[in-house]
Amino acid sequence: MKVLPTARILIIDSSPERRETTRVGLSALGVGSVTELSLVSELELGARGYDVLVMQADDAENVPENPFREASDPIPAVLVVDGPSHLLARVASRAGYDAAVGMPLLPRLLYRRIGSVLQRARRLAKPAVATRASDAAQPAAAIN
Repeated sequence: MKVLPTARILIIDSSPERRETTRVGLSALGVGSVTELSLVSELELGARGYDVLVMQADDAENVPENPFREASDPIPAVLVVDGPSHLLARVASRAGYDAAVGMPLLPRLLYRRIGSVLQRARRLAKPAVATRASDAAQPAAAIN
């Protein structure tokens, strides 16, 4: 995936060992930059220097809200937590995450999930070609 060598990823996880393992795994796969925090409270307000958030939680019943959920320009977020796949999607959606990955975490699976949420976010940010063409044609029609 072309976007991942330049991606700036933020990992938030209370477990230093798990955080380091995730960082090392993603770095080995060619991710551009990985920043680690242990708590959401360590995140600076208004921080926008990241392309993707990876939140690792200990318990599917106690998942923190996506801190970028209410931002004017939210960033894609992936939740990593242990639990059955049907539960993960529901928990992630409720807490404001774009995707979920189960544990034990496989770095290649997380790498692919990050790539897919980045591509989806970039597609949604681009205006459709047809819309741009119709917008460009409208001012000329209004003049005549």
